[in-house]
Amino acid sequence: MKGRKFLAIFLASAFAAGAFILCAFSTRLPAGTYVNGTYVGGMQKGQAVSAVRGGIVKELEYKSLTVHAGGGGYVFTYPEINFKDNEVSVVNGIKKSGSYAVNVRYYLNGINDVVSGICAALFQVKREPCAIFNAGSGSPFCYEKGVGGVYPDGAKLAADITASLNGGFYDVYLHTRKSTPAKTLDEVRQSTVLLSAFTTYYDAANVPRSTNIELAAKRISGTVIPPHGSFSFNQSVGPRTKERGYLSAKVIAGGRYVYGVGGGVCQVSTTLYNAAVLAGLTAAEYHPHSLMVGYVAPSRDAMVSGTYCDLKLKNNSAYPAYIRILTGNGAVRCEVYGKSDGTIYSLESELCEGDGGIVNSRCYITKQSGDDIVTELLRQDSYLPYTGDAPSAAEIW
Repeated sequence: MKGRKFLAIFLASAFAAGAFILCAFSTRLPAGTYVNGTYVGGMQKGQAVSAVRGGIVKELEYKSLTVHAGGGGYVFTYPEINFKDNEVSVVNGIKKSGSYAVNVRYYLNGINDVVSGICAALFQVKREPCAIFNAGSGSPFCYEKGVGGVYPDGAKLAADITASLNGGFYDVYLHTRKSTPAKTLDEVRQSTVLLSAFTTYYDAANVPRSTNIELAAKRISGTVIPPHGSFSFNQSVGPRTKERGYLSAKVIAGGRYVYGVGGGVCQVSTTLYNAAVLAGLTAAEYHPHSLMVGYVAPSRDAMVSGTYCDLKLKNNSAYPAYIRILTGNGAVRCEVYGKSDGTIYSLESELCEGDGGIVNSRCYITKQSGDDIVTELLRQDSYLPYTGDAPSAAEIW
C-alpha cells in the first residue's frame, strides 16, 4: 500500500511539473515583443525560441572564419561554427512588450582537434646539417642539409579563433616561433676535410698476418674522437685472441721474432700513429718496438701489446676527428678527417750510432703555418740489434 501511495504521489508531482513547463512555454508573448530583432509578439514561448534561433542560424550561414597558416588558409562555416545562447531564460523572463537581446556565443566545433591539426601541418623540429661518416670504401662522407624549426603557438591560435568568432569574424593568423640551424652545410663540410693519410704495406699472401691486420683495422675504422677527446687502441680493438678470430703470426718479443696470436696488429697501430701525428693529433702514449720494423722508418712505429702497451691519441681540436682505415691488396691506409687549422705537418727520421749494436734514432716534426715553419724533436728511441734467425720479408711485411 505504501509503495502504491508513493508512486501515485510521484506521478502526480511529475505531471504537475510537466504541466508547469508546458504551461510556461505555451504562454503567448505580449504583442509588440521583439527578441534579437525578430518579432515574437503573440507567439508561444517555444515558437519564439525557434524563430529567434532560426534567425541566428540564417545569419550565421552567411558568415565564415578564415585562419591563415604557413601561406595557406583554412575556411570554416556553419555548422563547423555553431553557437550557444541564453534565449530560453530571456524568453521565459519576458513579462511585457519591448525589445530583448539574447547573448549569443559562437564557437568552433572540435576546436582543440582543429588547432592541433593546423599546428601539426606546420610543426618542424630544427635539424642541424650533418655529415654521415662512411667507415668503408667509397666516399668518406655523405651530407644532410639542415632545416629550420617551426613551432606553432596552438594556445594563442585557439584563443584568437574564439575572439574572432565573438568579435566580428575577422581573419586569424597562426603565430609561429622559428629557429635556424646553428651551422651551415658549408661549415659542416669544412669540418670534415682530409687532414692526413698514411699507408704501409704488407704481404697479402701471408694469410694469418693479413687476417690480423684486417680485423684490427675494421674495429677502428669509423672511430670518431670527439673535440678534446681521447682514443685508446687497446680499448677500441679489444683483446687479440683466437676466440675473436686472430691467428698466429710473427711478432717481436725480447729482440727476437717469434710466433704469437695477433701478429701484424702493430702495423695497424703504427699506420694510425703516423696518420694521427700528421693530422695534428697528439700521441699521449706510444711505445717503440724492441727491433726496427720494415714497414716504417725508425722512431715512427707504435707497438701495442696486451693491455700494458697501448697507443693513445688526444684530439686537442674543438672539432671531431674521424678515423678511417682501409685494407686490401697488401696495403693499410689510414685517413684522418676533421677541421683544418691551416697547419701542414711532416715527419723525418734520423739514425744515430749506438754502443753494442744498439740503434738510436730520432724523429722530427715540422709544422708549417703560412710562412711560419717550425721543426721540433718529436721523439727519440733505441732499438736492439737483431739476434735471431732472419725472418723472410713475407713474415714481417
